[in-house]
Amino acid sequence: MIAKESPLEGMNMGTVATVAIRELPGLHTIDLRLAPGTPTQAAVAEALGMDLPGQPGQTLWGSVSGGGEAHALCLAPDWWLIVGFQGAEQKLAPLLLKNHYHFGVVDVSGQRTTIELEGPKIREVLAHLWDQDLREKSFPIASVSQGLMAKAPVIVCHIAPFRYRVMVRSSFALHLWKALIDAAEEWV
Repeated sequence: MIAKESPLEGMNMGTVATVAIRELPGLHTIDLRLAPGTPTQAAVAEALGMDLPGQPGQTLWGSVSGGGEAHALCLAPDWWLIVGFQGAEQKLAPLLLKNHYHFGVVDVSGQRTTIELEGPKIREVLAHLWDQDLREKSFPIASVSQGLMAKAPVIVCHIAPFRYRVMVRSSFALHLWKALIDAAEEWV
């Protein structure tokens, strides 16, 4: 088995008093594709023990065994990322054996790394690199969006007040890290 390596080697900088930027390496992520509003969606949600958000751009949090927290991100009407749920594939495996449930599940943990940004100045930092409106009324907590940041394809999640997560392809991680550090320079 090939060991997963963190593209940023767990880098972090700054302080939450202004701007903190840190990598969250190794978040287990699965890509889930299925038809929305079907018995398959209900069966998958039951097997996972967590609901799937109904609209693109929404996220839901759930607790998983072992005291962890998992996030379900709806990226399109039939596409979710389940982040932080270590045993998700095992919970879904029995459903795959039944002919009447049609869905796809793939471990994509190695595709991306996650950079978490936190602090009262974080919106200003992100505004240097992200064209989308990050104000609370346009991008409230539990929102997710896809786009380009410093020419890198990213998924941005609003996790909590003044806390965001940016999921970036591993091959773009160092490039995006440098752009974020540059954008945060006046507050770090």
